[in-house]
Amino acid sequence: MTQIIIRNSIDSMQKSVLMGLFDSWNMDVEVTDEKTNDSKSFSQLFSKTRGMWQDYDIEATTLRNEVWKINEKTTI
Repeated sequence: MTQIIIRNSIDSMQKSVLMGLFDSWNMDVEVTDEKTNDSKSFSQLFSKTRGMWQDYDIEATTLRNEVWKINEKTTI
C-alpha cells in the first residue's frame, strides 16, 4: 500500500480530476477527508512563554485579584 497525503485542502473539481486520473491507471483509491484540528493543548500554546516571568516577583493569584479587582468593595 502506498499512501499519498495532500496537505492543502482541495475542492471537489480537483478531487474529481485526481480520481479520474487514478481511475485511468486502474488504481483502487480510497479518499478520506480529515478535519484539521487547530486547537492546541495548553502546553503547546504557552511553551514559548514558559520562564518568561521567572526573574520577576509575580504570583498568579495576586495578579488575578488586582486585575479583576476581587478584593475591592464597590459602592452602588
